[in-house]
Amino acid sequence: MTAAFPHEYRSRVTWLQNREGRISAARQPEILGGPPPQFDGSDTYWSPEELLLSSLQLCLMTTYLALLTKADVTIDSYESEALGILEKTKEGIRFTRIEVAVSIKSENQEKAEELLLKAKKYCIISNALNVPVDLSLLN
Repeated sequence: MTAAFPHEYRSRVTWLQNREGRISAARQPEILGGPPPQFDGSDTYWSPEELLLSSLQLCLMTTYLALLTKADVTIDSYESEALGILEKTKEGIRFTRIEVAVSIKSENQEKAEELLLKAKKYCIISNALNVPVDLSLLN
């Protein structure tokens, strides 16, 4: 059962050394984060850009799974890939496009795909972004 609104979420970032930080939240294991190699960082930890794309994909998937449950539709598999395009614009450096490609398999494929499009509409992270999010199905 969904908890009453408003919901509150907290996380913490602690600087460690150089340009690395530790990302933590009350119930999750800590992860290391910092700038990506494109901004003179390392590829050994998560970048904010990767975390944003991952958050979007996880939100889309969990929203989708909730809709599937409500509609009593089952799937056999789900996988997504995201591509974010970061560019210099008049407003500064920003994501100008995000594409999420999803592969799903279901005995009720048509209904499963219909619910995926509905999930995008209700995805909290997608709705919070100031960039168009394009959703497509991988075949």
